[in-house]
Amino acid sequence: MKKIFALALTLIAVISLSGCSGQNKSSSDTPSFRKNFLQVKNFQLKITKTAVIPAGETGNEFGKKPIFALWYTIKNTGIHKVSPVSAASVLRAYQPAKSKKQLVAAPLPDQDLAPKYKVAIKKNQSAKGSMAWNLYDTKSPIKIHGVKAGTNQIIGVQTYSIK
Repeated sequence: MKKIFALALTLIAVISLSGCSGQNKSSSDTPSFRKNFLQVKNFQLKITKTAVIPAGETGNEFGKKPIFALWYTIKNTGIHKVSPVSAASVLRAYQPAKSKKQLVAAPLPDQDLAPKYKVAIKKNQSAKGSMAWNLYDTKSPIKIHGVKAGTNQIIGVQTYSIK
């Protein structure tokens, strides 16, 4: 009798715990970075264009080094404040052929987007943004790491060739 009772309690416990496996997150909630698309907790980011801009050219008028620039669309998918500047919290750039150090951020390559760079985006709304980094050279590829905001935990890496 005791064995049957113990078995019944164990079975009830197993059934109860199977319903408590935590929240079922959809794949759209899982942080990821691939195919120019980054998904994090409060926003999505789609890289729409990349370019190398030499020093003195439009977009890098006052720079002393060439820059790697990217343009993106960012969409607020959460309840927290998000703006185009939020992209800087989740993207890191490296040029590993020359250094394992993170590339230094450069001024915005698209001044037309600058006035709205810190403007909050409402939930389910999108905005455009741009960002850039100073390059070590114009031959080695760039690796962009997508990271969880506030951490260096990598959620994906994409390599961009310099043409």
